[in-house]
Amino acid sequence: MAISALTGYAAEHYARRCIDTVTGLVPVSSCAFYRVDAQLRPRDYLLHRLAGRVHQVYLSHYQHLDPLHPARFGSGRHGVVPMAEALPKRLRQGSTYGAFMSRHGMADVVELFVRSRGRVVAGFSLIRTEELGPFSAGEVQTLEHLHGLLELAAESSLPPLESAGVVVAGPRLTPREHEIALLVRDGACNKTIARMLDLGLPTVKTHLQHLFRKFDVSNRTELVRQLFLAEDGPIDDKLAN
Repeated sequence: MAISALTGYAAEHYARRCIDTVTGLVPVSSCAFYRVDAQLRPRDYLLHRLAGRVHQVYLSHYQHLDPLHPARFGSGRHGVVPMAEALPKRLRQGSTYGAFMSRHGMADVVELFVRSRGRVVAGFSLIRTEELGPFSAGEVQTLEHLHGLLELAAESSLPPLESAGVVVAGPRLTPREHEIALLVRDGACNKTIARMLDLGLPTVKTHLQHLFRKFDVSNRTELVRQLFLAEDGPIDDKLAN
């Protein structure tokens, strides 16, 4: 299992246990776990047999087009949503998102939304390639039976996202560095960061260089390790005044 962004031990443990349980009963080609913030934005991805390159393409160019994006299911009680319900196959074939799926050999996707107090707090994207084919009605029903157990486990095992912030030792972060640090943690590339924060690409690179120097690291992996594995307090306590 590859991790694209550090999620914290408790969240990672919850995700791994759930993925093992789900995939033990319903075969998948790959899947991704993610947390969902108060603005219904996915973050803190943990990937299972999903190529990082494909995930990065998704984040950079297709996430906002995803028919199964949690922002589309913030209200209501949707728990298990097959791609066929969100984007019927007859419409998928001529869509930009359908082209993305086809290009990467994805035959079907089912999304599992985990809610707490009525709000989506996490999700699992279950992906099937042409080799396994689409999910059957029986498999979707099995996932619906499992869904309640995932939510029950989340109540006791998945810490609130607000308490899972970045932790850093030493230098303080400016508000802009704070925003960029969170996006780096979520696996965003420079172009994605620039687009989301409405910054020029050179500006993003400059901020990252400052972060590298500030924490004496040479790459994103080392930066994330410094930001997420230190134990001196949440990132909000490190913002520059």
